[in-house]
Amino acid sequence: LRMAGTASFLAEIVVKPPLVHGEKFIKWDDDTGVGSPVVLRIDSYGHFLYWTYQNKHVECLEITTIRDTRIGKYAKVPKNPKIREIFNVENPESNFYTKCLTVVSGSDFVNLTFDNFVAFKEKVVKGWADEILTIATHALSQNPPRSASISKMFTKIKLFVNEERRIPVKNIYQMFPADRKRVEAALLDSHLPSLKTDLINPEDFTELAFKQFLSHLCPRPEINDIFELLDVMLKPYLTRQQMSTFINKTQRDARLNDFLFKPL
Repeated sequence: LRMAGTASFLAEIVVKPPLVHGEKFIKWDDDTGVGSPVVLRIDSYGHFLYWTYQNKHVECLEITTIRDTRIGKYAKVPKNPKIREIFNVENPESNFYTKCLTVVSGSDFVNLTFDNFVAFKEKVVKGWADEILTIATHALSQNPPRSASISKMFTKIKLFVNEERRIPVKNIYQMFPADRKRVEAALLDSHLPSLKTDLINPEDFTELAFKQFLSHLCPRPEINDIFELLDVMLKPYLTRQQMSTFINKTQRDARLNDFLFKPL
């Protein structure tokens, strides 16, 4: 995006391939005393940091909720004796601190959650910590355009599949909880399974299919009216002159000049 009045550009979010491919970590929790092997990843659009357990269960964090990443001596250290024994924390040769990563997230800077990971390999956590924070603080992450918000919804639905690698339709209902009947009608109009117990093949649920579903769920007939009014239904765009004509003659209130330039 080019900033108004300047020649500078806002670079797009780029997620490096190693973060998309993923890295093996152990996610530990002091309260439960459990350390679970996971594969940590970031989706290719940079919307979510997510981890997959060995049973294929997925948990995720929205990148925009991440407040900090901490490594080494600044990361959280387990207090639970069982966890400390698993990681051999007391042994200097274990190089425990070189593998620690803590991700701090929350809706504000007071109510924070700490997700703690220990990498299988040394010297990988710094790259992860830096890249996560770079994406989380990127201007486009904090001020996303409409297209990015739609992409985030689509990505979240695709992430949460069941054991059979199918998308539960109930997840779509949970994403749009306000009007169940409207969601059901939009799914039917999009030729997608509509029952809460139904499952969708991820290959059938493309980004185009999701956008068609949204167009049925949130119709914008006034936009079609504009194209019909200007007799350009066969083209998916307006020229500069057509847009100017629409703004000045249709959208603009004819009385505006009377308010702005009152007669003497």
